[in-house]
Amino acid sequence: MTYMLPNTEEKPVYVEQMFNKIAQKYDLFNDIVTFGMHRKWKRFVASQTELLDEQSCLDLCCGTGDIAREILSQFPLSKSTGLDFSEKMLNIAESKNTCEISVEYVLGDAMNLPFQDAEFNAVTIGYGMRNVQDINKFLSEILRVLKPEGVLVSLDVGKVKIPIIAYLNHLYFFHIVPFIGKLLMPGEKIFKYLPQSSLEYPNQESLKKLMVQTGFHNVEFHNFVFGASTVHVAHKPAKD
Repeated sequence: MTYMLPNTEEKPVYVEQMFNKIAQKYDLFNDIVTFGMHRKWKRFVASQTELLDEQSCLDLCCGTGDIAREILSQFPLSKSTGLDFSEKMLNIAESKNTCEISVEYVLGDAMNLPFQDAEFNAVTIGYGMRNVQDINKFLSEILRVLKPEGVLVSLDVGKVKIPIIAYLNHLYFFHIVPFIGKLLMPGEKIFKYLPQSSLEYPNQESLKKLMVQTGFHNVEFHNFVFGASTVHVAHKPAKD
């Protein structure tokens, strides 16, 4: 049976419901399907913010808080805020706070951020951009809350260019990953949604162009596993 993606209007509600359902096993799922490599990639994301003491980072679609906590691990004198629309994900994230590493978590909509203009020095996001309704609007909202010279660091799926590797990646992502998800949580459709959502998601160069069109500059990307995962780093210009 062919899996049909939710339409643009239904997508936010659908994704929120699905992530609430899988919250308890989300970390285990990520560890299994990436062979633990997602943790290394998230450490790289945090390192790219290059935060100074007392500077602040907003981690969007923060899930269980991996990147938000890593920010404080690498930059202990910075301030880290995580935002997600899944209450159950945030409950798990909050349970992982410690005396040494304590992130402020906010339940909210990444498309309509409850923050003032130019509030953060950095914005990070891990595997969340392809789940939003409108990437252009999303990028504009990120640009709004970033301070001048602030940085956006986004980790997500990418497109593999080498044909044989692309074929193997497709086989793994579209068949093995859903099978693993089915074993962990039988009946949950999100494990079919996750690979399907990558089909309409822009490739590395296209996303870079979207970021530039939105108003970011000095945009670059870093590929992992031949481009199966990729990190984009984009900067907000200084004030004129």
